[in-house]
Parts: sequence; structure tokens; C-alpha cells
Amino acid sequence: MAGVEQKYDMTRWKTLPIWTGGPAASWEFDGLQAETLVPVHPRDMQDYYGLASMYRRELFARAVCLQGEKYQEVISKQDELKFHFYYTGIAPEDGSDVPREWLCMVIYEKMHLPGILRGLRQIGVDLEDADEDRIEPDAEELAFQMMMRATDAWITFNDPWMKSVAEDLEGELQMGQVHRYQSELGLASTTSSSAQR
Repeated sequence: MAGVEQKYDMTRWKTLPIWTGGPAASWEFDGLQAETLVPVHPRDMQDYYGLASMYRRELFARAVCLQGEKYQEVISKQDELKFHFYYTGIAPEDGSDVPREWLCMVIYEKMHLPGILRGLRQIGVDLEDADEDRIEPDAEELAFQMMMRATDAWITFNDPWMKSVAEDLEGELQMGQVHRYQSELGLASTTSSSAQR
């Protein structure tokens, strides 16, 4: 069985001798009249959810450092409170590979913020005084791109690369800036001073 791909010119449908999409009036919008072009709402297209998922929502984030298994409690509240969650472990100073602290971001649309603050406060996570950062639409992080386009899911994203706390002894770090440095092992790393512990 072979698949055949058809190309349709939907700009000329009004002038075709046969049209099976129903009366033209059902495809018109108030105040919009066009002889050859038809204004169609995305909901009338077959892949509405696919198209809608390409729209980038304006999202904001608040960072918090959580101890132990607290991040799992926060994850359990995502559907109820309507937020995305990004987290990564902070490398333990004792050299073990099991983090006990987690650097986390709660990512949300503004309209959901009051409920998120109230709901997370009930489980002991207070984001009230945390700085709010806008997620840039052209952010390179795949997780943020997924979150901006998600239509029917609240994404939980774990960055598996643990982060190390770096002290700024020379006073060179600036809030909101990304700084690259060379570790003693010769590995290039990235750190940002925008999140407070």
C-alpha cells in the first residue's frame, strides 16, 4: 500500500463547482468578507492541538533550593496548581553522588501564580519573596521550549548534571549573568549567579 500526498489550494474553494465543507456562511466571521480568502479559526483545522502547541506562552519562573525529598512533594502538586517544574541536584560536598539539596524552578503563567504561592506554602515551600524571571521566548534550553508550547500537560524536567556551589571570592559574578569557568579537572562548566540559596 502506498501513501499519496495531495496538495490542496484552499484559497480558491469559493469558486469551485463542488464544495463539501458545508455552506460558505458557516465559514464566515462577522465583519470579515472576502471574495477569495476564507478566515478560518484554528479550531476548525484538523490538527488544532498540534497547531496550538506551537504557540509560545509567556512564562515566568521562581527559583528555590529544596532539601531532601521535598521536591517530590512539589512535583505532586503540579497538576492541581498548574505549573511546570525544573530541578537539578546540587553536588554534595562530601563527594557522594546522591544529592541532598535540589536547585528548583517553578515555571508558570501569571494567572496561576496566586494559587501556586498559596498551594506550595501549604506544604512548606514559600516562593513569595523569590525573584521572578521571565522565560525568554528564544531560550536555548529544550525544557523551556517544551514548557512554552505545552497545551495539555505540566512538564517535570530533571537536569541530570549536578551543580556545584562556587564562591565568588574576587567579586566578579553579576546577578543574572552566565559565567564560564575552568574547573581543576579541566572541564568547562557554566554557573549563574541569578538564583539565591
